[in-house]
Amino acid sequence: MTLWFYVKTDESPKQVGDVVCAFNYTRGEHPEDEYSWVMEEKKEEGEVYWEIKSKYKELKELVLVGWTYKAGDTVVLAEIEDEFVANFLDPLLEKYGFDRLKWIVLPPS
Repeated sequence: MTLWFYVKTDESPKQVGDVVCAFNYTRGEHPEDEYSWVMEEKKEEGEVYWEIKSKYKELKELVLVGWTYKAGDTVVLAEIEDEFVANFLDPLLEKYGFDRLKWIVLPPS
């Protein structure tokens, strides 16, 4: 399944994405054992959005986890696969609370 999170905030998509990325950082016993999420700014037809990607030090390629953009007074975190839901839900609930956070579940197509 795919989830879309909606955060009612006046913050930018970058700021909301940074909350999620900061939560998803771990370092193991060895310096090479480092896992994090990073954001890359993208522009398409004049619109700016951010891709959230997972980064493992040993792998050269970044893996797309989701993306975020602004829609009115809401920041949208889009196309989150169900295996990453807790990685998004925990930091978003902690920072923004239940009343400012909504989500939609889409069945696989």
